Amino acid sequence: MDLLRINEQEGQFYKNDVWVPISDIERDDLLDLIKAAASNDHVGLVECNENTPIKDPISKTIYEQVYKVLKDLDINRATYLASIDEEFDELEREYGLA
Repeated sequence: MDLLRINEQEGQFYKNDVWVPISDIERDDLLDLIKAAASNDHVGLVECNENTPIKDPISKTIYEQVYKVLKDLDINRATYLASIDEEFDELEREYGLA
């Protein structure tokens, strides 16, 4: 699932089946992107670099920070999920639910 892209030097994120400028991102949008990254095995993220630049410096900063969070989640998804499962199992044992 593609979540971030750079189109005509504008950083964009995917929201409700349309691409929206990254400068318009809100808290709930970020949560939705994180949920999507956590629940999809393939996450499409375009890195901002000299081949795919973002013209506006504020949008570039926002995009880079969102990219960093989503990329980390994508790379470390298995580790995070294993940690959550382990903690959940421990809580089940502690409260006699398992």
